[in-house]
Amino acid sequence: METIKPIYDIVKDVVPTVWARAKYQLCFGDYVSKFKKKKESLLARQGDIKSKIETQRYPGKIESREVKDWLDRGDKLIQDVEDKVSKVGCFSHICGGKYLDEKTREMKEIFDEGEKYTEIDAILVVDDHSRKGISVPTPEVQGRDATKTKILKYLMEDNVARIGVCGLGGIGKTTIIKHVYNELLNIETKFKKVVLVTVTKHFDIIKLQKDIASQLKVPLPEEDATMRAAVLSEMLAKNCYLLILDDVWEHISLEDVGIPNLVGSNGCKLVLTTRFQDVARCMNCKIVNLEPLPKKEALQLFLNKVGNAVLSANGVIKEAIKPILKKIVRECGGLPLLIVTVASSMIEISSSQLWENALDELRNRKRTVASTRTMEGTMNDAFEILKFSFDRLNDEKIQYCFLYCALYPEDFAIRKRKLIECWVEEGFIAPMETRHKMNCQGHAILRKLEDNCLLETVQTLQSRVIDDEDERAVKMHDLLRALALDITSKSPRFLVKSGMNIKELPNKEQWTEDLKRVSLMRNSIEEIPRDLSSPDCRMLTTLLLSHNNLSNFSDSFFEQMNEPKILDLSKNYNLKSLPSSISQLKNLTTLLLIGCVQLRKVPNLSNCQAITKLNFNRSGIEEIPEGMEMLVNLKYLDLSNTNIRKLPEGILQKLSCLQILGLGINGIQVKGEDLWPLEKLEYFDGVLIDWTELSIFFKMMQSRRERLRDYKLAIGCRGEGKFQYQKYWKRLFKVSGQPITSEKRVLLPHNVESIALERCHDLKCLDQLSFLKDMVNLTTCILIECQSIEFAFSSLSNFNLLQSLQLLRLAELENLKSLFEEEALAPSVLSFSLKTIIVSDCPKIKKLFSPRLLGRHLQNLESIGVVDCEELEEIIASEESEEEEDGKLPLHKLKILGLSRMPKLKSICGRTRVLVCDSLETLVINDCPLLKRVPLSPPSSLKEIELSSKESWESLEWEHPNAKDILLPFVEFHED
Repeated sequence: METIKPIYDIVKDVVPTVWARAKYQLCFGDYVSKFKKKKESLLARQGDIKSKIETQRYPGKIESREVKDWLDRGDKLIQDVEDKVSKVGCFSHICGGKYLDEKTREMKEIFDEGEKYTEIDAILVVDDHSRKGISVPTPEVQGRDATKTKILKYLMEDNVARIGVCGLGGIGKTTIIKHVYNELLNIETKFKKVVLVTVTKHFDIIKLQKDIASQLKVPLPEEDATMRAAVLSEMLAKNCYLLILDDVWEHISLEDVGIPNLVGSNGCKLVLTTRFQDVARCMNCKIVNLEPLPKKEALQLFLNKVGNAVLSANGVIKEAIKPILKKIVRECGGLPLLIVTVASSMIEISSSQLWENALDELRNRKRTVASTRTMEGTMNDAFEILKFSFDRLNDEKIQYCFLYCALYPEDFAIRKRKLIECWVEEGFIAPMETRHKMNCQGHAILRKLEDNCLLETVQTLQSRVIDDEDERAVKMHDLLRALALDITSKSPRFLVKSGMNIKELPNKEQWTEDLKRVSLMRNSIEEIPRDLSSPDCRMLTTLLLSHNNLSNFSDSFFEQMNEPKILDLSKNYNLKSLPSSISQLKNLTTLLLIGCVQLRKVPNLSNCQAITKLNFNRSGIEEIPEGMEMLVNLKYLDLSNTNIRKLPEGILQKLSCLQILGLGINGIQVKGEDLWPLEKLEYFDGVLIDWTELSIFFKMMQSRRERLRDYKLAIGCRGEGKFQYQKYWKRLFKVSGQPITSEKRVLLPHNVESIALERCHDLKCLDQLSFLKDMVNLTTCILIECQSIEFAFSSLSNFNLLQSLQLLRLAELENLKSLFEEEALAPSVLSFSLKTIIVSDCPKIKKLFSPRLLGRHLQNLESIGVVDCEELEEIIASEESEEEEDGKLPLHKLKILGLSRMPKLKSICGRTRVLVCDSLETLVINDCPLLKRVPLSPPSSLKEIELSSKESWESLEWEHPNAKDILLPFVEFHED
């Protein structure tokens, strides 16, 4: 045995080594295969993570160093193996097998390390703290390099605190200052924040304060301007900032606004643009004069806009056109606005004769006004050149559309949808077969005006939420608005006092007999005195008095007005009665009373048979106006959100021209057969009594599929006001107080985009509704007072719905336990589209999300609201394993988190987890007495914090040690 043991020891040591070498040689193919598979897996995971980075890389974010390092290590490992194979060639199976085995193990480690990014992607992007603002779109600038350099030089000098950029209207002051602003965002400077705001001709200190505060993310009190100035001044004094005020028309007291002393060691500076050097001087500015463009740059700007029609085959200006074109550019006087406007009107014109005729027109216009200058400097010339472009629209209707925009306040963003509606009402758009086609024609006119640089498109908050061209807006350059007002001071004659904060009607002398349109919108007019005699305006067609404070209205106001077609009294919240003289307006086509909440009755309309549009939405009107059955030309009727309970029997049959009918889905009930006579109907908003009436309605829909384009449709009882839909929701279907899961199959159109189920007590979860699987366009789902629901979804397997759904609202579900009964069936990489979750009055739910659900599937959430859930203990459930609970849980897109009236809420996301919400703008915590820990570090995006009391503020604990000092300016208390 003594000799056998040493032999055994030798064999024991040698055999594993021999086997290992043999294994590498015998199984070489397997090692190659394993390496390739792991390489493919790693590349796939890298691809998924890179895609997620791109979805999170919005303004203000950059890729985190940790993720970048992980990606780089994976790339380097793959490259190293490929380089070795290419250099060594076909090396031995023993060495090669061992090498590939080692690298496969390394690759597996990297692959496994990347799991946390696919599940939670906690640190894919981080704040870009170097960002000072968000760049603004602006056209290219020609010949302004020296001026831009001078402005930047003054900004860097310590002895210059205020800079005034001066020049004629249309010379490019706004354009160059936007270029300076954008450049400052991308270079290293001492400024921590760069703020750009527009002032406009009619200066409003409150608006200016709000605009500055909004960009600095500073909440202002609602007290008077002095208190707001004090708060603004205190915040500005803490930072090194640059404030740019564009389009200043008069001296502004910086102290009254809240702009602290700009001479000091903090390096803060002011830049303003103005047409008037006197304004810049009295504000102690270093003046930078903006001169007209030199000939070469002016010519290049013109060529950039006019297009290729003037160029020959070799890319140079055609010889026959060249001298004429240069003279036209010269007539523009080096003003960029004039150059691009005139060039836009000459696009696609290649005939030298037409170019010569255009030159003659320009010169004749300038000769005509040469001896009658009424405006400073060369502004009359500028008007005539702009009017040249206006005239070359060559369509009177389009010209009227342009002039109409001047009825709105200066620098006002005019919603495209509303503007087109106004053009339709005015008759600028010729009648067509459908309202939809007229809307398309309106967009074509807008495009024509934009292409000719007479209007510019701007985004609104609504258009950022939904990608809808109707929700975008247009603006007029102030010089173009001045041109429109100049034209309409003659014919057609306008009286425009919009947005000027006037409190009384213009005096009698201004109400001239030849007035065509009057705009007094967005002012503070309180009354039209009862003793006021009717203005003698026999040609007046349009009177816009919306957004005022009207309460009294003279009965005789319209007596001497024979022609009024359009009357807009919307948003006069104190208006209680209308003048009886409205009944005599035989030419009236449009009456708008939107938001007149105290108005109960409308005068008899039987003599107003020309009316085509009535909009009483959100008014207090209690009954249909007498004589409405006589309005046989009515095409647009909106009675939604009024106090009207029912329609007179058979009235809809008499209104057979209706294209738009709004009755409200919480409002007036109708039968499906009542709608059959409305063969021209394109939009319907109302309540059908039951499923039988719904079936009749859908038969009508199928027979008129091409015409009925949109609807907000409900069946069941008249609503009790619990459900309020958003106006931009389209193709909405609501069920109220009706069984929905019976054996009879529910037939709904596949194009439904929003669904609301209220008091459907047979419904246990959404998975029961088979018709939802066919609704690939469904984005919004509302569940209210459905007593049998315990889970919104039985599992995560309903991929189609979950991938399209963007808003989920759950309210008064007394048995709701959780969002999902089973969470284990969805692929880990599947990210749902859900952006908003609102849960209210659900007394049995204890936990809203699991970390797994939130981290893997709900990364697109932008808003979470939870209210009155009395048993709720946790928003994000704690994990039993400490290892799983530790760490960060990112919600990079979350903007709003609201938690109110929950007596048992103890935790937002467990004891140790931290939320990463670097886009959070609003945080609400009201009446949650047991909630002590707020698992957030203060994000730079935060704008407001709402709390129930000062005591709750003192009791809250934050992740950042100095959070309370940082966040106190954002806090508002709403104590009972």
